[in-house]
Amino acid sequence: MRLFSGALSYYTGTGIIHYFITKGVYIMADYVIMTDSDSELPLSIAKEFDVPFVRMPYTLDGEEYAYDLGEDTDFPAFFAAMRSGSMPTTQTYPPQFYVDMWRPTLENGKDVLFLSFSSKLSSAFDFVQTAKAQIEGDYPDRRIVTVDTKNISGGMALLVYGALKLQRDGASLDEVLAWIEENIPRANSCFTVDDLNHLKRGGRLPASTAAIGTMLQVKPIIFVDDEGYLKPVDKVRGRSKAIRALVDRAVENAINPEENALILLHADCEADAVRIKELIEERVKFKEVFLQYIGPVIGAHAGPDTLGVCFLGKHK
Repeated sequence: MRLFSGALSYYTGTGIIHYFITKGVYIMADYVIMTDSDSELPLSIAKEFDVPFVRMPYTLDGEEYAYDLGEDTDFPAFFAAMRSGSMPTTQTYPPQFYVDMWRPTLENGKDVLFLSFSSKLSSAFDFVQTAKAQIEGDYPDRRIVTVDTKNISGGMALLVYGALKLQRDGASLDEVLAWIEENIPRANSCFTVDDLNHLKRGGRLPASTAAIGTMLQVKPIIFVDDEGYLKPVDKVRGRSKAIRALVDRAVENAINPEENALILLHADCEADAVRIKELIEERVKFKEVFLQYIGPVIGAHAGPDTLGVCFLGKHK
C-alpha cells in the first residue's frame, strides 16, 4: 500500500474531528485552527484544510450579506454596484457569536486557536477577547488561544496557511503559535487604491488629501505596519507606476520565495493582477501563487480597482 500525507476530517454531530496522515500514520489533532474571512484565505486552502471561519458581515444597498471567501460571492456585481455609486458598509459580530462558534469544538475535547484581523482596524478582536473571557471558565481543561495578527487580507492569510501546514505536519499548538508570533512582523500586505475617496469615506484619509491626490492622479502605496495600522509608504503618479511599485516591493523584500506563497489580490481588475504576476515571475519564483478577488468587506473600504501583493518578507 502506498504511503501518503494529507488531511481527513469527519463530522461527529458535536463538531469536526481532524486527522492528519503523515507517512501512513494517523495522528488526531488536539486543536482546531479558526479564522475570519477578512483574512481573504484562498477558498481552495479553506476547503483543503476544512477551516472553520467567520463569514464577516457587510451591507450593500440595504441587503445584509456574510462574506464566504468567494464560494457564492458575485464579485463583479459587488464592484459594479460600487462603481455605480453604492456605498457598502461593514459590521462586526457580538461576543456571543464567537462563544457559539467555539463551544462545539470545546465540547468535543479540542482546543481552539483563533486568528483574528488587526485590532487597530476594527473592534472585532475586542469582541473575540470578550468571548474568550466569557466561555473559558466553562472549559477549564481546554485552551482558547486568540491571536491579533496585526494584519488583514492576504498577509493574514499567509499566517493562517503557514499555521495549517505546520499542524498538518504534526506541530503542537504551542509550536504553531511560536511560528505565528515569529512571522507576524514578516507578513506583508501592500496595496494601491485607484480612488482615494473610498479611504476618505472610511476615515483613513483626510478629505483635502483625497481631493488633491485625485486631481493629481496620485496613487498611494499602502501597507499594514507593525502595529496593524494602514500606513502610506509611498506615492506615485499613475497606475503603471503603482503596479511597478508593488512588484518592486514583493521582489526586493520577499524572504525565501521559493519556499513560500504569494497572494495577489484585485478588486475587479484581473488583467492588472495578472500583469503584476508576470512582472514578479520575471525576477523571482514563488513556490505558490494565488490570484484572487478582494472580498466585499475589504473591498468596501478600498474600492474597485484596488491591487494588493501579500508575501512573507524580511520585515513589513
